[in-house]
Amino acid sequence: MVQTYEDLHEQVSSVLGRFLASDNQAAITFNIEESGLCALKNQSNGNQFKFMLARFGDEYKVGFAFFEAHQPQPVWIDDVLNANFDEGFINTLITEHLI
Repeated sequence: MVQTYEDLHEQVSSVLGRFLASDNQAAITFNIEESGLCALKNQSNGNQFKFMLARFGDEYKVGFAFFEAHQPQPVWIDDVLNANFDEGFINTLITEHLI
């Protein structure tokens, strides 16, 4: 369960690693920004997700923004409880939006 930025980085990068191992055609990169945000970017089409972590009292949420084809502003922004931010959720974001 994601509760720190290190947890977030590890979870996103490990899911990406497993995805790339099963799809050797994908050109998706993982990057950690200076602020702690992390990003997945499809080098082929320019689509990108940025992930951030927020704490509200005892509750943690992972926020994410979707950027389409090199656009400077996100197309949409959403968040999910950290308990729901799992491998299946990340894979869905990759397969349905980045690819």
